[in-house]
Amino acid sequence: MVIAIIGILVALLLPAVQSAREAARRTQCSNNLRQLATAVLSYQAQMQVFPTGEVHGGSWVSGYRNPYSRQHCDWEGSVGMWCNLIFPYIEQQSAFDKLDFAIIPQYNSTGNVEIMRQSFSLFFCPSDGYRGLTTDWGGAGRNARIMHYYAVNGSNEGSRNVHRDQLPGKDDYGHCNFHDGMFFNDSATKDADIKDGLSNTAMLCETWGRSFPHHQAESPPLPGYPTGESSRGMNLHTSVYFGSGSLVYTPNSNHMSPWRANSFHPGGVHLALADGSVHFIPDAVNAAAWLALATIAGQESVDPSKWLNP
Repeated sequence: MVIAIIGILVALLLPAVQSAREAARRTQCSNNLRQLATAVLSYQAQMQVFPTGEVHGGSWVSGYRNPYSRQHCDWEGSVGMWCNLIFPYIEQQSAFDKLDFAIIPQYNSTGNVEIMRQSFSLFFCPSDGYRGLTTDWGGAGRNARIMHYYAVNGSNEGSRNVHRDQLPGKDDYGHCNFHDGMFFNDSATKDADIKDGLSNTAMLCETWGRSFPHHQAESPPLPGYPTGESSRGMNLHTSVYFGSGSLVYTPNSNHMSPWRANSFHPGGVHLALADGSVHFIPDAVNAAAWLALATIAGQESVDPSKWLNP
């Protein structure tokens, strides 16, 4: 009888303990994102421009032969992403000093490779157990440390909006073009560009950073999941999109690519707005409001009460 009672008590208490642990993890995740958002805003306050999503065009202009022959689309060009540009503002000056922003390709610097693969706890969600390296990209050994927080590029992943300095005949695909969010390749967004208002614009968002829950493809393959290269990290395309064409990727609705809003928190994802505030956005977010948050000058009216479907 005593053993039976103990068993019942354990069964009753276990869900409560797990819930308490997840609540603590959510709090830590929110704090991580808030510190990253504060660092981005500190960078902007000093530089008068938000950090670029990724540095690409500079390496093209310098004469390095872009293997894609596309301006603003040199994935193996110089190191330089929003996440390592803010290192001095998250007490990682020593890591920042090891980066060689001039060398091309970025992998030719031992310092760059070291920092790409270094673990920075601030970029990890405590509810996501994977802390390893990404899959290779562009050749064996071309990998980096996974990240769980990405910069919001906007609502138009398949953008056909080319950069103002785009050269004739350089027809880039969506991930290389000008986007309607705060960040993109060679972006230089200023406060004045965010016409929707800082409190109405998404800046950083939680992701898996990969397509597979356990990083590697399951065996047998999970239905609907890709089978090839699957992740992004400290050196490549830590960008999140809220939509593509007519599709709206609401939180935890799509795991087909690393750059979707996903989390291991039950019910939603954490999102940092351009004013530095952090919110837990539910999976049931209103699709129109979700897309509106992703843009910087869409002139939409984003009412927090509309973040939930009616």
